[in-house]
Amino acid sequence: MRTLSCSKIVVATMLLIPIFIQAQHVLIKPIPEWVTVYKPDLHAKPDAKNAAAYYYLLIDAQEDVQKQCEYRHYAYRLLTNEGIQEMADITVNFDPSFQKLTFHQLVIHRDGKIIDKLTSSGIRTIQREESMDRYLYDGSFSAIVNLQDVRVGDVVEYTYSIRGYNPVFEGHYACKISFDFSVPYEDFKQRIIFPATKEIYTKYNNGEVKPEIKTYGSSVEYNWSLHRVNGITYENNEPDWYDPYRHVLISDFKNWREVSSWAVKQFAIRDAERLALKKKLDELFKGVKEEDILLHAIRFVQDEVRYLGFEAGLNSHKPHAPVQVFDQRFGDCKDKSLLLSTMLNLYDIEAYPMLVNTSLRSHTSERLPSNTVFNHCVVQITHGGKSFFVDPTINNQGGMLTNNYFPPYGQGLVVSEASKDLLELPDPAPSSIVEEQTFDLNKVGGEAILTVQTTYKGIEADIQRSEFASKSIDAIQKGYVTFYANQYPDIQVEDTVHMRDNRQESILTIEEKYKVTAFWKPQEADSQKIYCNFYGQTLETYFSVSKSSSRKIPYRITYPLTYEHTIRVNLPETWTITPDNKNIETPYYKYDYYVSYDDHDHVLILQTLYKTKSDHIPVHALTKFIDDHGVMMSNLSYSLLYSTASTNSVSSADGTCWFAIIVSFITLAASAWFALRLYHQFDPEPELPWATGQPIGGWLILVAIGLVFTPLKTLYGLMTTAEFFEQKIWSNLVQTESFGLLFVMFIELVYNVMNTIFSALLIVLFFERRSSLPKLIIIFYCLNLAMVVLDGFVAWYYMVDANERNDAFKEVFRSLIMTAIWVPYFNTSVRVRETFVERSNTGNAGAISE
Repeated sequence: MRTLSCSKIVVATMLLIPIFIQAQHVLIKPIPEWVTVYKPDLHAKPDAKNAAAYYYLLIDAQEDVQKQCEYRHYAYRLLTNEGIQEMADITVNFDPSFQKLTFHQLVIHRDGKIIDKLTSSGIRTIQREESMDRYLYDGSFSAIVNLQDVRVGDVVEYTYSIRGYNPVFEGHYACKISFDFSVPYEDFKQRIIFPATKEIYTKYNNGEVKPEIKTYGSSVEYNWSLHRVNGITYENNEPDWYDPYRHVLISDFKNWREVSSWAVKQFAIRDAERLALKKKLDELFKGVKEEDILLHAIRFVQDEVRYLGFEAGLNSHKPHAPVQVFDQRFGDCKDKSLLLSTMLNLYDIEAYPMLVNTSLRSHTSERLPSNTVFNHCVVQITHGGKSFFVDPTINNQGGMLTNNYFPPYGQGLVVSEASKDLLELPDPAPSSIVEEQTFDLNKVGGEAILTVQTTYKGIEADIQRSEFASKSIDAIQKGYVTFYANQYPDIQVEDTVHMRDNRQESILTIEEKYKVTAFWKPQEADSQKIYCNFYGQTLETYFSVSKSSSRKIPYRITYPLTYEHTIRVNLPETWTITPDNKNIETPYYKYDYYVSYDDHDHVLILQTLYKTKSDHIPVHALTKFIDDHGVMMSNLSYSLLYSTASTNSVSSADGTCWFAIIVSFITLAASAWFALRLYHQFDPEPELPWATGQPIGGWLILVAIGLVFTPLKTLYGLMTTAEFFEQKIWSNLVQTESFGLLFVMFIELVYNVMNTIFSALLIVLFFERRSSLPKLIIIFYCLNLAMVVLDGFVAWYYMVDANERNDAFKEVFRSLIMTAIWVPYFNTSVRVRETFVERSNTGNAGAISE
């Protein structure tokens, strides 16, 4: 954490001291005459399912734009002690440099009585800087009333008004009115009075709430009213730009050009200030080559002008003079942006401040044009015929202008007379994290030497550069050790952390080295086995996601992110390890996972790539997102198992399962013998013995096609489904005592081998038009349905991946339909009876009876 200088501590302390100045800034007067007075329903209660700690009986907001006065009227019932804790203190914020606060009423309704709580001595006014942690001071005051003797069931009602608009807006008006809140309410009133000459633009989101519009004299009045509205609960990881509440946007700006014209006035600089700044810059850049001034200016503003803003009154939107910011060496985002653009302009480099919204980003254009939609300021630079963008508030940044990282702000408004619309901003320059962990295992059961090399590029390098600039090496080392200790409690530092920084290319590399003494652990289930575990701990932050299946809003993810993670294990002896891989790619993220083994050098390699392509996951893709990240979490851990009772090493991926191979060959031989016996000896009388035999035709053509492909499909499935023949699968099922799943897997292996032979037999009998075919094929369809149903049950009971479950259930449905069609057909069809009439050439001797 960055430490505050002594001067900042003094300033912060002074700003936090309560200032009792009620007589000057806070008044107590009757309700203004232009206000429409509403009475709350004191008997209203919320529905049981919507009850919270408190319940709003009335939310009343009225505003007269011409009088520059806002009126607020609130009444709420306290339902629990938690509601008292949260709502017994009333706080109203205002800026005394241009506003006056007046309280009109403050009472408690209890048992039919009205208790007046409004006294001038009960109102405290303090200057409390809520953005001080971001080095921003806006000069706003808070009027605070601490209510005494408040009880569950009380109704608190109060009204106040604030007079005065910020003069920086120059008479322009823009606001956002929400119709939904996180808590339920009984009645909502919103009234705005505009001058009839002011042209107003509105835009509704998430549903329109139509106002009642009245025109009288020189005024136009908008009235919105709602009754009994439930609260909307926020969910975690919501995108910053997402707003689930119904709301209306109001603005008197016709387009973005008008907003830019307003901003140009606020960012205007006098010629005298330019001259004064130029003299200072000539001294600053003395000896600097002309072609290097651009980068020097950027680094000066980013690194030597600290981020600190005093944004009271006009300076909430109007920057301070660049020469002042240069001299004091501090400023907020708009101060630093105007300083940088002015510096570059003085050296004939085209540059302009640009307004952005760090939350809305590419959704900024969905808002109405207004001067309140932006919350940050950056710089557009035109150099060599190309446009570049710089955020002057990012310090310790690496790279040149061409590969300089600029956050994905999406859209921005250039502060220029030529600016007509929002500008679409480019995607960020590539950034990445490449982490390589190397474990050197000298002997099984011994210690491990862990070497970690992490390479950061782009913004990731900027973040680490700031981290090393703000902390000591010892503090950073302790943080790293604490992180790894979660996985290896006895980890020890072998070598101090090293940092290499190529700032010009924005590449920063950190090297670490540790020793883990008790790396191998005994297995609880078998004392003759030991194991070691490897875990991609740094990836867990990105793979562990909320698993709410009923979520109805988008899910925010880290963007942009490219993380390459490699674990390299140098083993002391030969190990049997089966290669593995998993690849997932969607429009929102990409995941690649590989397990490989170098038999010559005895090296196990676990590689993971995770890349995000969007800042959120839409609702329709959430189920797959959750399932995919469950798979990713399952691949974070990898174990090596070693049996001390033998000289053979064992792994959680331990080669081919010979038990499965032997079972397959035995089943194959037994199935072939039984198929030959059926072919020669199962020879029932045809149902129509006098029939001469019809050729295969009609619906039987479809059966023929299905039969021909069945053994090929089954054989292909056996050969490509590696789980049947992987030792690690069978071993894991035994070790975890998953005997139910083990039995199902055994049955499926045997059935698939038998099914291959049986379906081949059916093909021969089908084209020979043997009388035994109808009964055998009915058995085939029924057995196939039973096995598919068993698969479906296993998928429902064991599978985490919803896609695997869905695929299994779809297969059950297809098999059920096929069985329902063909079993009755082979039982009742005359065509079947007339076609399958041929007997075995060996005659009836020794035939198997029905």
